[in-house]
Formats: sequence, structure tokens, C-alpha cells
Amino acid sequence: MESQRIDNREVYLRLRVIQAKVIDDPYLYPYADNRDYVVLLWISPGEECRTRIVKGLPNPVWNASGTIFLKEYPNIHTFLNLEVLRLSSVNDPGTSNGVAIVGRGKIPLAREFNCEKVGCFPLVRANYKEEDYKVEGDITLCMELKRRE
Repeated sequence: MESQRIDNREVYLRLRVIQAKVIDDPYLYPYADNRDYVVLLWISPGEECRTRIVKGLPNPVWNASGTIFLKEYPNIHTFLNLEVLRLSSVNDPGTSNGVAIVGRGKIPLAREFNCEKVGCFPLVRANYKEEDYKVEGDITLCMELKRRE
């Protein structure tokens, strides 16, 4: 398959983060003293964006929309990376800044323009020692690869 040459200023990902489900179960994580959540999203490292902070347990809802421009499409940009973070939780073991990662995901981008990808995507969470991960919860989002016309 031959790579298509595209003006990188014209390609972007339209994104809507809807909600997360079954994250941060209070029976499994009773030490969490605050339940404020934010989603950190990126395609290129160093170019992260985030949702607004919401309260929610165990199903925070954002309904947040945004756009991420893809400067290196299609050569480098192939996945949307995300982390669901719990903020201001000073009682978490192993955190010094009160931020705990309660779920991570890596979602392949669509290969075609104007093709909406909607779904409920699994999140993984590190065990306390971060030696292994387990699937815990999911995030619902909608994304569409677009090109300015």
C-alpha cells in the first residue's frame, strides 16, 4: 500500500469523550479521599490535551468535545492514547502529587476520513507495584478523522 501525501495542516481528529464506567471502585480503592477525574489525551507525546475536571463515582461523565491536529499523519499518527486521572487524592499509596492513574487506553485511529468511530473501549490499570496491568473499566468516546476541504 502506497502512502498518501497529505498537507499536514489539514488533517485533524474530531473527538468527543462521553463517560467512563466502572473505574475506581470504592470497595477496591477505599483510601481515595477525592473523586475528581480528568482525561488526558494525546497522539504525539508532548502534545497532550485534557477534559475538564468532573466529579463522579464510579461513572464520571464529561461529554467534552475537541480537536487534535495531526501534524505527522499518516506516518506517525496511528493511535489515540489516553489516561483517566483521579486528582487531589493525597491518601493514594505511591503518589507524591495526589494524581493517580485509574485507567489507560490506546485506541487505533480510523484509516479513512469522515468515518466515525464510536465505542466503549477497555481501560487497563496498573497493580500497586506497576509490574502488571489488569483490565478495569471502560471509556466511551467518539472520534472521526477529518480533512479540511
